Amino acid sequence: MNANEIYGYQGLRVETQAMIENEQTPFLCFHFDKMSKRVFIMADSESLKKVREVQAFVEIEDILKSVFDERKKLTMYDQKFEVGRGRPSYLSCEHKKAGGVSHHTCHGLKPQYQLSWEKNLTGCFEDRAHADANYEKLPKEILREIFDYMKPSVLKSVILVCKYWKSVADEPALWKGFNLPSKCKKSGKKFLKFFQKSISSKLQILSLDNFAFQLNDDHIQKLLNLELKKLTIGNIDLFNISDDFLAQVVNNSKECEILEPEAKLNTSDGININILGLNKLKAIFRKMESETNLKSLTLAGSDKALDLSFVPSSSLANALNKLESLALCQVKFRQNQLKTIFDMSVETKFKSLDLKSLTLDLDSVDMEIFDSAFSNLSELILNGLGLDNNQLKHVAENLDKSCKLKTLKISNTNMKELPPGLLARVVTKISCVGIESVEMTVDQLEQIFHIISTGSSSIKQLNLFGIADIHEINPETLAKGINKLQFFDFANIGENVFTENQTKEMFEVMSQGTSLKKLGTASEPLALEWMDNIGKVDPEILAKAIHNLEEVTLALEESYLPLPQYMAIFKRFGQKTN
Repeated sequence: MNANEIYGYQGLRVETQAMIENEQTPFLCFHFDKMSKRVFIMADSESLKKVREVQAFVEIEDILKSVFDERKKLTMYDQKFEVGRGRPSYLSCEHKKAGGVSHHTCHGLKPQYQLSWEKNLTGCFEDRAHADANYEKLPKEILREIFDYMKPSVLKSVILVCKYWKSVADEPALWKGFNLPSKCKKSGKKFLKFFQKSISSKLQILSLDNFAFQLNDDHIQKLLNLELKKLTIGNIDLFNISDDFLAQVVNNSKECEILEPEAKLNTSDGININILGLNKLKAIFRKMESETNLKSLTLAGSDKALDLSFVPSSSLANALNKLESLALCQVKFRQNQLKTIFDMSVETKFKSLDLKSLTLDLDSVDMEIFDSAFSNLSELILNGLGLDNNQLKHVAENLDKSCKLKTLKISNTNMKELPPGLLARVVTKISCVGIESVEMTVDQLEQIFHIISTGSSSIKQLNLFGIADIHEINPETLAKGINKLQFFDFANIGENVFTENQTKEMFEVMSQGTSLKKLGTASEPLALEWMDNIGKVDPEILAKAIHNLEEVTLALEESYLPLPQYMAIFKRFGQKTN
């Protein structure tokens, strides 16, 4: 500056005026006058208008006053000057760290829309960081709960964060649903490359089907040390895989499904053959006899049955009786094999048994061979076995005498000849019952709902699907029975099953009190509007009824209800409900 230049406040004012009026540069400056202890603003006219409209002016005034009161030594900061020197455009904040000095942006000037809590921060984030903010201090139990909500695709990143997180995220239970990446089924090279990575040890689910290349022992050996939750063997050529290797992979799994379709392979005679093969099945059962992790096994054929008739009876029995759950569909047995498997003298762990369309001349089968197993099961599923009346009656009488079942599902069977009282006693002593596509009489249905209506039954959930003549059940008996259940599957019954009187009576009883938790099943609720003749129920009765439920689903977009019913329902939402 020369002698003619103006200094101090007057000098600043002259230079600022020139910037604003001559150069048309927007300018905004606040300064604190120590004499008057007031904050003044120097600005262009348009910026001044905007500043006075926002809360920022008050906050800046408070900042300047507090800085004056603190009496700290002040130094100059000029953002433009600092940028010109090649330094970051924020207040110089240096933090000593291992290996040097850290310059960071936690004090950076953010002129637009800065939150008040940001403006009032004192000290830098690094200076204020406390040791307790380290996520490594979180207990493993807390981290485990957090990680449990994450998908395997996210956990892949979590294990890379730090050793502590990895020690928690490595737990197999967190990797539920982790399947073989689809790209590994397209190329043998990609398959082998995946198993070179440590993450491959966390596979939970594996489907051996639809590979674009031929699997061999080099591939299958990569699976030998896995402990899979579920293994599925389906549409795949396994002829180049060792019997013992496949048996080990199967028996290392907790659950296995062997779905045996026929495959068109290049055989000498050009005919279709089963792709798994007898030797591999025998190897699987031999391994099961000696050592297995399997808890659940599903064996299923296709149009042609899965033939187990050549497997030795003792080997089959010893192997299968180590399971907790067994499902057999389109499987061919010899009668003496069944007798050995289900013989009373064989120690069994069976809790669930699913029998569907067994390939066997059941006319010659003595049903007594099933008595012990059926009586001690928790779940029994019988589908399309083609049992005659005497065999069905024997099964029912055995379950009537001794039954530990919690779930019973019967489908594709004619039960019309069973005594109504016998069938009703069996059904109502079991917690969850599904009767699907079964031929029944009205007397049988009435007996079942009568026993339920008395409150003396154990049944809590009933599914009737594809059952004719429900519309002929006495409305009062049906209504009282349904309202003693916790769940009754309306959704699977079909349309126009209930008469108008049955629907009205059902909701009349429900309005006085019900055990039903919701309409439909626990997993599949039924929208109120989809009920037969629901629009003909009195609005007040309907409103009282559904407010006695724990949960109700309304399908407003495809409604069959008249407006008075909706009004009655919504008026009650402000009142106490269940």
